[in-house]
Amino acid sequence: MSASPGERIGVRMHGVRLNLRCDHAPQMRYTAELLGQHVCEPWERADIEVESTWHTGGSNGSDAPLFDVSELDAYGKRMHLGQDELVWSDTFRHQGLQLRFRRQGSVLRCDVAYRYAPSTKKLAKYEDFEQKKFFDLLRYLVLFPIAWHLRRTRGWELIHASAVAADSGAVLIAGPGGAGKSTTCFALMAQAGMRLLTENLVFCDGQFVYPVCEPIRLTEDSLRLLGDSAHELERYEAVGGLKHKSMFVAPIDPDPAGVPAAIVFLARFSKSGFARPIVPAVARELIRATNVLTLELNDFYWYAAALDLLWPTIGPARAEPLERLTVGTPCYSLGIDRSAGVEPVVARILACLDQQPKRALETQLP
Repeated sequence: MSASPGERIGVRMHGVRLNLRCDHAPQMRYTAELLGQHVCEPWERADIEVESTWHTGGSNGSDAPLFDVSELDAYGKRMHLGQDELVWSDTFRHQGLQLRFRRQGSVLRCDVAYRYAPSTKKLAKYEDFEQKKFFDLLRYLVLFPIAWHLRRTRGWELIHASAVAADSGAVLIAGPGGAGKSTTCFALMAQAGMRLLTENLVFCDGQFVYPVCEPIRLTEDSLRLLGDSAHELERYEAVGGLKHKSMFVAPIDPDPAGVPAAIVFLARFSKSGFARPIVPAVARELIRATNVLTLELNDFYWYAAALDLLWPTIGPARAEPLERLTVGTPCYSLGIDRSAGVEPVVARILACLDQQPKRALETQLP
């Protein structure tokens, strides 16, 4: 469904109900376009209510409050806190962004205020700077509040990984940005007939993985790798690309079933290709470290920590998803030799799926 400025839209993602209102027409159109079939009529009773306001003029570095904090106590240098309200007037790494969280019964209300005042240097560097801001803000309007709700209510965790579905379950390729995660997953699709689950981030409860609704962003190299398979992808014609990448519609299902995790690879580039088993404790720490080093996930941790100040989780402790995932799923370090192409990488992954858990691979494959 289309959306107009000031109009509320509903969003449904993994069963979480969110209502969104935005006063800036280009932002609202962009958001509705990227969310696609996750957009629905506004919910009469939502889990999360989000309202976005767009401000122009002044300076992005200005700390002038966009929310009234006169009835709140100062909490450190950047926040004000009350019984049922928290205002984050300086989010530190996102100049111009201010947030307000309010508890109203069981409903979380999030106000997202952004002051758009780019420098001439920024505009010269990024031709699509305003669209880039729309993309960045989408996390605060939809993804982060829903991710926090899923973490709080179901114990789901975000992992920086691409994932495809094989007959035996989900194959996760985790690692930092630029480690070959997406390229490897698309190679598995093109050469092994696997199905894409998610391209950048994945939700995990420790046993099952669930896709994150984000556009698929592909470089020209990835598109060439896909070959004819690329024709099956649907482009976002209305919003174009972003940062020299084309954007495509991700697999859409507002309530997708979880796929059991079959195997986890931690990818990195190497002078020689290999696939080596990793013990669970090491795999867990490597995934956690990679998450922290991933800017968008680090932003989410900050966001979630602020919300936890206002609305701390109270209940029995449970094993964290990363611990359950790495204990219950074979984990491998995956060395990718870029000079050798994708075929040896695909062969190693398929061999890992078929082999005994402790069987070494690096001496058996070219």
